[in-house]
Amino acid sequence: MNHYHRQLLLAASPAAVYQAVATQHGLRSWWTQSCDVATTVGGKATFRFGEHHKVMQINSLEPGREVRWHCVEALINVDAFKRKDEWVGTDIVFRLTPQPGGKTLLDFEHIGLTPDFECFAVCERGWNQYLGSLQSLVENGQGAPFVPEVTSCSA
Repeated sequence: MNHYHRQLLLAASPAAVYQAVATQHGLRSWWTQSCDVATTVGGKATFRFGEHHKVMQINSLEPGREVRWHCVEALINVDAFKRKDEWVGTDIVFRLTPQPGGKTLLDFEHIGLTPDFECFAVCERGWNQYLGSLQSLVENGQGAPFVPEVTSCSA
């Protein structure tokens, strides 16, 4: 397996972790504040990071157990990248396993995100950062999501 994969032992229940990865409120609290997330299998979730975005089809929502998305659209707007849509066709999976003491083992995979992708190093750093934000959210109540820049007009 050479795609992105990470396991984290989280000091939070599977139900709490599921809420963080399956709901718009949860995802806005650790990944990006600019997202729209459907609540049913077959629906879509759109995640925006400034000029970059990803659209996921929701393939699995098993409360307390699993969330699975399939990327159907992406724009990674980095000048150096020849392909700006490398995520399209990849799958993101959050598997949750209860652990003693009310903890959860998060088994996270970005299936298809492999080292031969131009964006791999950037995305690997991003996932490491945002999975840490997820851990902070479920354990301490405060994540560090992407916050879009607010532009204002002055008269």
